[in-house]
Amino acid sequence: MLLRLTFAILTLFAVQALLVAVVSAVRPRGNVYIIIVAVAFATAPFAALADRLLFGRPLAPDGRLFLVLTHLALGGFLFHFMTLPDRSVTLRILVEVLLAPGRALSLDDLTARYGVRTMIGSRLDQLRDGRCLTIASDGAITLLPRGLSFGRAVTAGRRLFRITSAN
Repeated sequence: MLLRLTFAILTLFAVQALLVAVVSAVRPRGNVYIIIVAVAFATAPFAALADRLLFGRPLAPDGRLFLVLTHLALGGFLFHFMTLPDRSVTLRILVEVLLAPGRALSLDDLTARYGVRTMIGSRLDQLRDGRCLTIASDGAITLLPRGLSFGRAVTAGRRLFRITSAN
């Protein structure tokens, strides 16, 4: 049963990713994030009807509900996998403005609180602590196997869905 469940989850994810890639190719100016959400919700009913295909037998209503919820969760995973590398800065900007006196900041004030150097330094520290890269004494940054694998996966996803910038 675990093997069938793993197959079902991988199939649901692969179908969603493929559909998002196709829609992104057909609509190159479309917002990939909206496309991911639309594909997940538009195809959710088909996930409920895929029980025989995925498991070789009909499932009870709670089993079909599980398929739909898993399908939507996988869509959420795809959405977050594709957006988090860029969106963390956006979220930080919102927090800085929210915490500012009067909930207002000029660009100079924002830069003083959270400038590019601060952002890059923070991310480098996190990546180093997560054993994704090393920083040599001369400042050279080198990817470690974990960082190389993750970087390749994110880059492949961005190419597949034609994401060139978060701007």
